[in-house]
Amino acid sequence: MTLKTVTDMLAPSAPKITAHLAVFALCALLFVWSATPALAQQPYERTLSNGLTIVVAPDPSLRLVSVDVWVRAGSAFENDDEQGVAHFLEHVIFKGTPTRGPGEIDLAIENVGATLNAATSKDWAHFFTTIATEYLDTALDLLSDAVLHPVFRPAEVAREAQVIASEIAGRRSDPVQLLQDSLAENLFGSHPYGRPVYGTLEQVRSISPQQLASFHKRCYVGPAMTVVVVGNVTPDDIFKRVEKRFSSVPDGTPAAWPPKATPPTQATPVDIPEKSAGAQWLGVSFLGPSMDDPSDVWTMDVLASILARKESGCLYDRLVTADNVSVGVGANFLTQKLPAMVSLVTGALPGKEDENLAAIRQEIAKIRLDGASADEMAAAKRYLLGTNAFETETASGQASSLGFYAVIGSVRDSVHYAENVQKVTLEDVQRVARKYLDPSHMVVVRLSK
Repeated sequence: MTLKTVTDMLAPSAPKITAHLAVFALCALLFVWSATPALAQQPYERTLSNGLTIVVAPDPSLRLVSVDVWVRAGSAFENDDEQGVAHFLEHVIFKGTPTRGPGEIDLAIENVGATLNAATSKDWAHFFTTIATEYLDTALDLLSDAVLHPVFRPAEVAREAQVIASEIAGRRSDPVQLLQDSLAENLFGSHPYGRPVYGTLEQVRSISPQQLASFHKRCYVGPAMTVVVVGNVTPDDIFKRVEKRFSSVPDGTPAAWPPKATPPTQATPVDIPEKSAGAQWLGVSFLGPSMDDPSDVWTMDVLASILARKESGCLYDRLVTADNVSVGVGANFLTQKLPAMVSLVTGALPGKEDENLAAIRQEIAKIRLDGASADEMAAAKRYLLGTNAFETETASGQASSLGFYAVIGSVRDSVHYAENVQKVTLEDVQRVARKYLDPSHMVVVRLSK
C-alpha cells in the first residue's frame, strides 16, 4: 500500500506516520502502503547462517544512508496474557543495554546528527535511522546493541508505562482512531488483528520487565529479522558490516502467524456514544485480501483509491461535493500478511448519517454491478503511483518499503509495485469489489450523540 501510515500505530516516527487527524484532514484517509523505490539497482539479498536476512539497495545518487531493522514481532504474535507487549517493547528498546545506560544510546546517535526511531504494527516491529554515510558504523553499532541486547530496567519500564497510557488516552479521544479501533474489533472479533496494538490501560500498567524479556527472546530470532541498508554503499561491504553486528542473533524458530480470520457471518451494526459536537463519524469495514493473494492486494489498492483519495474519488464526489452530507471521506487499506481490514470512514454532517451510509452502499453496489470507469481507474492509478514516487524518493522511504514487504511477503513486491498496479484491469476491480466488499458481511460503526 502507499502513504507511510499505519492506522494502529501509536508513536510512529517515520515509516508509517499516523495521518489520522482529528479533523480527518477533510480528505481521503487513503492508507494504501505499497511503496516502490526508484532504485538505481535491484536490491541485493543475503541470508546469514542464523537466518537473518540482509537487504542492500545501492543508490549512488543518495547523500545519506538509511538503516532499518524489521522484525516479525508485532502484536499479532502476543499471547493472550501479554497484550500490548510488542508495542511496549518498542518504547523501551532504546533505554539501555548491558554496556549503555539510559539515555546513552540517544545521546550517541544525536552526537552524529541523527535520531533513532521505532514503530510497531500488528505484523512487525521496526527500528531505523538515517545518517551521514561516514557514521554508518555508529548507526549499526547502536541499532544492533539496542535491538539485540535490551535491558528492561524497572524504573524505565514504569516510566514508559505512563507515556503509553497518555498515548492511549489521546487515541481514545480522537474520533477517527476510536472508530478505526471499533471497526477492527467488530470485524475480527477474537482474532489478534482485532486487538489494538497498544493494548488497554490495564494491560499496559501490568506489563512487567519479565514479560518484555520473554517476548523479546521468543520473537527476536534470526529468521524473523531483516536488516535493510539503502544509500551510496557497496553490497559486499555492507554484508560484512551487518554480519559483524548481527551474527549473534539466535537462530530460533520464528513465532507462527495466527490463523486467518473469517468475515462476519452477517452485517454487524455498532453504535458508540459520542459527546463531541460537529461531524458525526460513520465507518464501515470489510475483510479484505492478504499477501497470499498479491494480485488482489494491488487491485484493492486501486479500488480504495477509486473510492476515496485526497479530495476526490467517487465517494468523495458523491458525499462531499454532490450531496453535501459529509465534511470528508476516506478509504483505508493497509496491506498485511493475513486478510486485512478495508474500511471507509466519513464525517457525516449532523443528522446525515443515514444518507452517508446509503450513499456508501450505493457507490459500492455500482462498482460491484457495473464496474468502475476507465477514467476513474486511470485517476486512481495516477494518484497511487504519484504519491508512491514522492514517498520513496529518499533513502528512508526506500528502506521502509523494502523492509515492510520483507516481513509480509518479498522485497520483490516492493520493487515491482508500480508494475503490478499498472497491470490492474477494470475487470480486476469489479472482481475484487464483488469478492471482498460484500454488504452482507459488512461492519457498520457510528459515533452517535
